[in-house]
Amino acid sequence: MPSSFIPVSQEDVVPTDGAPFESILWRDVAAIPAPAPLADQVMHDLALDQVFAAIEADSPISLTALRTPLHSVKDIHYRHEIFEALTSAELRRIVDDFLRLISQRNYRGHTSTSARLPYEGQLWHLAEVESHLSALRTLQEGLARILPALSAPGAGWSSLSRYLDSLCSSPTYSELEQHTSRVRDALSSTRYNALIRSDKVSIAPRDDEANMEEHVLAVFSRFSDAAINHPPASSHDRPGHIQGWMIERAALVYPQAFDELATYCAATTEYRDPILERFIDEIHFYLSYLDYLAPIVQTGLTLCLPRISESVKTLDLTAGWDLALAARLSRDHIAAVTNNLSLVGQERILVISGPNQGGKTTTARMFGQVHHLAALGCPVPGEHAELFLCDHVLTVFDRVEDIDTLEGRLEAEVQRLRMVLDNASERSVVVINEAFSSTSLHDARILLRDILTKISRLDALAACVTFIDELSRLNDKTVSLVSNVAPENPTVRTFTVTRRFADGKVYARALAATHGLTYEQITATLADSRGKDEEQ
Repeated sequence: MPSSFIPVSQEDVVPTDGAPFESILWRDVAAIPAPAPLADQVMHDLALDQVFAAIEADSPISLTALRTPLHSVKDIHYRHEIFEALTSAELRRIVDDFLRLISQRNYRGHTSTSARLPYEGQLWHLAEVESHLSALRTLQEGLARILPALSAPGAGWSSLSRYLDSLCSSPTYSELEQHTSRVRDALSSTRYNALIRSDKVSIAPRDDEANMEEHVLAVFSRFSDAAINHPPASSHDRPGHIQGWMIERAALVYPQAFDELATYCAATTEYRDPILERFIDEIHFYLSYLDYLAPIVQTGLTLCLPRISESVKTLDLTAGWDLALAARLSRDHIAAVTNNLSLVGQERILVISGPNQGGKTTTARMFGQVHHLAALGCPVPGEHAELFLCDHVLTVFDRVEDIDTLEGRLEAEVQRLRMVLDNASERSVVVINEAFSSTSLHDARILLRDILTKISRLDALAACVTFIDELSRLNDKTVSLVSNVAPENPTVRTFTVTRRFADGKVYARALAATHGLTYEQITATLADSRGKDEEQ
């Protein structure tokens, strides 16, 4: 996990005002926005589905949040504070320990419901509640210890800590804790003999005979492996048919203790706290994102918490990078190439052109990623970022023709673009990648010019990857970005994209020069060839 984020000046930060805790994801649960349209398509086109693939299927709130941009700067700052606090290794360890105990609780709960014998299932239920209580106490005590040491723990963590303090000191929790302890003590005090004769096992009460366990262990201790010091596994974590059968017979020997267990289980079917269960689901949103970023940050790339504006349509991204590409390169400990993006004043549309395989699509995807992630309240890839708070990101990427439909690629692209424009607003971000490449240059020029004109009139932000570089000069809202090649060898891509005048002839001329195919080189070669013929 990254040790820290590069911060930017934050305004309107939500104060720790003692508000009751409801959610670690939403500052105001009553005002949760609706998921964005076309979200699955956008997540795939921007490769954000890979980023959040680690989120478990049983975390439905977190999965929904990935497709739900926030509409308020205050809501975004609420999540910024959660992320910033999680850069503390101690806080992350506390949360991980809590979730480990919750995972143990869930396993025991599943085993309880699937047990074939009644008392076996009830013992598993008792162990399940014990894990829950241990997890709750771990989180409550951990937050109480670590939050005062953090410079700015944030409203979310502070209100959660207060809620846990209140929960753990409540009569309901104290009664559950005491009842659980009484039942466990009663069961732990039971002792019985297992009489094994051939294939027959009998359970009987213990007499006053001496406990031979310590003596037997001492005799065989010489055969133990001193290098291995593993604590014995709890019997609660070793379910089995024989164990279940023996428990049922032990209940006949100690009916009072097991009657208390049955009463306890009937009284604790609804012991889980709904607010805490919501936290368990929602915290995966943060942890999965940070875990995805951890190996990328180790390559030297940086993250930042962006400055967000609800009114100024600015874009200022320094040393930005594409999450999907950076993740692939990080497996070989390679850092992705970074690029800067900017839109100032009336500028709204980035038109990205240049040679193939030069980083155009990666740049457009990065443009969409930073806006979507910023609207989710996540750190964004880059050293510094100032971004407009969009309502949602819409994408149109080139796709393989679907042979199961009767429509061709051009018709499918037109339909997708129409759907995008129908859903776009003046607050939207649109990413178009190589649209209309399946048609003629003349038709592509007319169609794409019409699309960019409509986006310009809408005043939405957009990035468009195209081989028609003249579109970068469409109006005063368009800006030209060109992917670069090595000056000494135009066949080598640098994967950097810079803001400059787009002229595809420059690259074509440089490429022709590399292969000796400029007009001057060809005429010189022909002249030299004629000279040699005359000499012969």
